[in-house]
Amino acid sequence: MYTLMAYAVVKYYRASTNRQFLSDLFFTVKIALIASYFFVDFRISIIYAVACLAVWLLFSEPTYDGPTQMLEIESMEQFEEIVGVTFKDDANGDIVEELNKRYLTKNQNKKYQQTTNYKQTDMVFAEFYVDWAQTCQHTKEIWADFSNKFQTKQLKFISVDLQKIPRLSECYRINTSGVSRQLPTLILFENGEEALRFPPIDQKTRKIAKVLKYAKKELLNLFNLDKRYLATRDL
Repeated sequence: MYTLMAYAVVKYYRASTNRQFLSDLFFTVKIALIASYFFVDFRISIIYAVACLAVWLLFSEPTYDGPTQMLEIESMEQFEEIVGVTFKDDANGDIVEELNKRYLTKNQNKKYQQTTNYKQTDMVFAEFYVDWAQTCQHTKEIWADFSNKFQTKQLKFISVDLQKIPRLSECYRINTSGVSRQLPTLILFENGEEALRFPPIDQKTRKIAKVLKYAKKELLNLFNLDKRYLATRDL
């Protein structure tokens, strides 16, 4: 009992939203009940496990369907138009290396500073996701809230389904495997260039960090969304 309570506390602090916490907690309770029933009567354990599996297969977890200003991107061409970037795609994947070099060079340059002249900057906050990842589903309401509060003519919000446009996962080095902890990946573009990313790229190892939690307040501060909004809301 105490072990379950301790696990619940850990899950609460790691969860990005209350909905994610409840989903993880109920899943853990089901596993604990299956294990407990097994020691009482394995037949009850099997019946309960089959019932849980049937419910999971027949009734999918509800997705966020509230208000949002997030624009769903349907193609590479639309992404290029909204973000303001042009991909010169070829069979060798040179565009991937070029994007990586540009990003790393800009961030390793000590003289480089992120723009503070937001009024003259076209900014796009992009959420890269896949439908099957629970973290992507659980954090949808966070990005929707950001878009509802902070969208302006200069600051746009978009969602990109990497299953529809897998080429973008290569271009921006986003791992979409079943064990990935980079989903969703959030990128803020300034005039077509990647300016900020979460999970971030380690400047020494050039690897992308694996994230356990998407904290709303920390991300709001990381991307300076409130300052960007205040600077461009009257344009």
